[in-house]
Amino acid sequence: MSPCAGTACKNATAARVDFPAPPAYPSTERSFSPGTSRKAATTRKPPPSPAPRKAPAASPAVAARAVGRPAPAPPREKLVFSEEFNTLDPSVWTHLVTAWRGGNQEFQYYRNDRRNSYVRGGVLFLKPTLTAREFGDAFLYTGRLYYPDCNFDPCVSESGADIVLPIQSARIDTNKAFSFRYGRLEVRAKLPRGDWIWPAIWLKPANNAYGGWPASGEIDLMESRGNANLRTYKGEPQGVQKVVSTLHFGPNRSYNIWRLTHWEKVMERGDFADNFHVFGMEWTPAGFRFTVDKKEIGRMAPPKGGFWSLGNFDADPGGPNIWANGTQLAPFDKKFYIILNVAVGGTFFPNGMINSPYPRPWNWTSGHPLREFWEYRQWWLPSWKGEDAAMQVDYVRVYQSVT
Repeated sequence: MSPCAGTACKNATAARVDFPAPPAYPSTERSFSPGTSRKAATTRKPPPSPAPRKAPAASPAVAARAVGRPAPAPPREKLVFSEEFNTLDPSVWTHLVTAWRGGNQEFQYYRNDRRNSYVRGGVLFLKPTLTAREFGDAFLYTGRLYYPDCNFDPCVSESGADIVLPIQSARIDTNKAFSFRYGRLEVRAKLPRGDWIWPAIWLKPANNAYGGWPASGEIDLMESRGNANLRTYKGEPQGVQKVVSTLHFGPNRSYNIWRLTHWEKVMERGDFADNFHVFGMEWTPAGFRFTVDKKEIGRMAPPKGGFWSLGNFDADPGGPNIWANGTQLAPFDKKFYIILNVAVGGTFFPNGMINSPYPRPWNWTSGHPLREFWEYRQWWLPSWKGEDAAMQVDYVRVYQSVT
C-alpha cells in the first residue's frame, strides 16, 4: 500500500479512453452547506454492537489483548497478539481519518464510522460506501467535506477542479497499541469483490529509524484488486483471483525497489472473494517467508551487504549506505505495526490492464478523474454487491519464538 505501488510507480498517466456521454445527475438533489455536511457526517449513531462471544482467560504470554479461541501456538512459539474481532476495540485499533488520498491518488475519504468499519459475528468488515448516498449527488459538485476527528492532513475534500471524494472507507492500525519485530503473522480474511476496490493488509515501521518512506521499509502481506475480470494484454489475471506480497525499500522515493522482493499467488479456480484464506508471513533476523493457506508463495534472505547490496545502491544513486548501522536485514530490523484498509481507485490500477465488460472509468490526463469515476458509476457500481464489497477479517495473530 505504498505511496507508489506496483507498476504504477513509473506509469501513473493514463491513456485517453473515449467515453460515451455520461448519465445526467439530478439537478434537484439536496445541496449541503459546510456546516450541515459536518453535522451529517458525524452525528449518525452507529448500530448497537452484537453481544460478544465469551473469551477465554488471557495467557500471561499474550502481550496485547487476546480474545476468542485461537489455535494453540506451535511448539517453541508463543502467541503475543491475538485479535479475534469480538468487538472493534479502540484501545487496539486506531482509525485514520483523512482526505489524504494515500499517496496513490485514491478516491476515498478514510473515516471512523460504523457504516465503513464494524464487527458482526466475530468478523471485522471494512466496507467502502458512496458519499452521495449520504449527502446527495449535487453535494459532490458543490460541497465541502470535513470531519472534526480528522487526524492526518489534509482534512478537507471540496469541489473545484474536481468533485468531492466520492467514496467513504476505513483504514485501521495497531500503531498505538502493538508493534513487533520478528515473528509469524497470520491474518484470515475474505477479500472484497467489486471493480476498482483495493484491499490491503500491510505493515509500516513504528519509527522511521532510517528516514521517510521507503528508507525505513514497508511490508505488504497482502494486496489485491477486487475486479472480477481484470487482465493484462496477455490475458494474465490481475483482479481478485490474484494476491501479492511485497517488500518496499530504498534510499528515497525515486528508488523504491520492490520488483526483487515481490511474490504473487493466482488461484486456478475461483477467487479470493469466494471464501476466507489465511495470509501468512514468517519474519526472522535472516529474512522473510510469505504463505497463502499455509503454502509458500515466496521467500528471501538478503545477500552479504544486505538490502543496500540487493538494490545495487552503491552504483545508483550512490552515496553512503543509510542502513550501515543496522543489521543485515535493515531496514526490516525494527518494529512494525499492522494496518488493514480498503481503498478505491488510484494508481494501483495502471495502464496496460484490460477490464471487462467496461474499461477503467477515469483518465489521469483529464484533470477530473474523480468526476469521471463517479459519472460512469453504471460501469462499476453493479459489481459492488452489499457486504461482498467489504474486506472481512476473521482474525489477526502474531506468534514469536520462545527463547
